[in-house]
Amino acid sequence: MTMKFPFVEDTLGKKLEAGTGMSVDCLTCRRHVVLDVASLVERLGPDQPCLHWDLVKVIFCHECRRAGRDDRNLQFTNHAAT
Repeated sequence: MTMKFPFVEDTLGKKLEAGTGMSVDCLTCRRHVVLDVASLVERLGPDQPCLHWDLVKVIFCHECRRAGRDDRNLQFTNHAAT
């Protein structure tokens, strides 16, 4: 894979192509989950923006939703390709 500069990873498709990962932390219940980017691309499409304010609209904490707590108090972390 040839890197193009400036390197922009603003959609799930670009994140999958770059081979990078992502995790999410629920700040309400402290749950931590490593996200499967390929599954997200399959479910949401490769053009889905992957910045915080775009993802918080479609991803929520299942545990907090079940308990009736704030389920969108999330923090996303990008992981470099290894």
